[in-house]
Amino acid sequence: MISKNNRPFTDAEFIKKCMLAVVDEICPDKKKDFEDISLSARTCVRRTEELGNNLMQQLKEKIKSFNFFSLAMDEKLADLCSLKGTTTGDDLFESIDKSLNNLGLEWKKLVSVTTDGGKNMSGSNKGVVGRIKKKMLQNDYEIPMNFHCIIHQEALCCKVLACQEVMSVVISSINFIRKNGLGHRQFQNFLDEIESEYGDVIYFTEVRWLSRGAALKRFFDLRIEIEIFMNEKNKIVSELSDESWILELAFLTDITTFLNELNIKLQGKGKLLSDMYTDIKSFQWDLIKPKFLNIIEQLQNEFSTRFEDFYKYDKEIKLFQNPFQVDINNVKNNLQMEVIELQNDEVLKNYFREATSLPQFYSCLPLSTFPGIRQFAQKFIAAFASTYICEQTFSIVKYRKSKHSSRLSDENLRAVLRVSTTSLQADIENLTNKLQAQKSH
Repeated sequence: MISKNNRPFTDAEFIKKCMLAVVDEICPDKKKDFEDISLSARTCVRRTEELGNNLMQQLKEKIKSFNFFSLAMDEKLADLCSLKGTTTGDDLFESIDKSLNNLGLEWKKLVSVTTDGGKNMSGSNKGVVGRIKKKMLQNDYEIPMNFHCIIHQEALCCKVLACQEVMSVVISSINFIRKNGLGHRQFQNFLDEIESEYGDVIYFTEVRWLSRGAALKRFFDLRIEIEIFMNEKNKIVSELSDESWILELAFLTDITTFLNELNIKLQGKGKLLSDMYTDIKSFQWDLIKPKFLNIIEQLQNEFSTRFEDFYKYDKEIKLFQNPFQVDINNVKNNLQMEVIELQNDEVLKNYFREATSLPQFYSCLPLSTFPGIRQFAQKFIAAFASTYICEQTFSIVKYRKSKHSSRLSDENLRAVLRVSTTSLQADIENLTNKLQAQKSH
């Protein structure tokens, strides 16, 4: 629980004090039993490492049954290996190679690599991707699919929406309102007096893309109240009474809101690459081309360019998404006969409509009849479309490796990360059976 909630190991000692205080009130006759429980920081560290090792052992056992696997990589973290000194493509590749060997993963089963797009990651020669391709070619293995994180790409596409003539006014107005405590409280009191739907404006932070949409929407909704307050402070903002500027503000607010919704939709664990690809394509088709044609065309061009590594697998993704509607001429020769047989099987066609997920449908296909399609589907089920899971794990690393946890060793950190990020359940009964009872001293 301490690891899953990102608490320091020393909290175990405080938890014991709380337990004893409660027991002293509720069942004082049992207090001696609770006093004997060992919950020192050192004991907590040892138990966390044992849990982490148990989870790693379970993972290694599961890996033995893997048909395929994929890699999602961030330059800050590779597996649970600490990268000290340089983080060149060679350094990263060596760490990954070591991790795969330690886990018992075979390179020939690698089907896709997804990175954050950094040069040391995606470089075709000295980057990790280039080194992986070289490794696969040397061993005569199939080259894995290569993707730049779909969430990173979406955020980069959004940078074409700079719209400085709008953002500069919005940011300067927000900063004026919030720059000192007295003026900020006066604005909040003003909104409270007129019973406004909102109680304040929202700061915009450049490094956090989602904050732009939230700040713009709140500013647009409070634009009348903001104009009144600014006039009272003799800070005239002429744009707030300019219909043309307000129209541009409305457009930017809408488009960033849609992009925020898309970004949130792309986040999360366990998402299939095909679903995220569909979300991106749907967003492009949904863009309407009215007055702001030039900006939308720029955005569409960014999407078309940045998601090129996904588009080149368009035919394969469509086949994976719905093998019953795909044009047989767009199917690779080695799969054509199986797809034809599948498309003419009414029982399986009905099951496809009723299945709750693509993995559920493909798992029901008879291996003897559809070996090629099953293997094809497994590759796409295994593929990562983003490095979301890396970013999420690194957030925990950043939180735990603070000045308050300066004594946290690499082994401690590995154990904490395994316990706090995995969906596997540690075999606590097996662990306790191997240990001797130890009382608190």
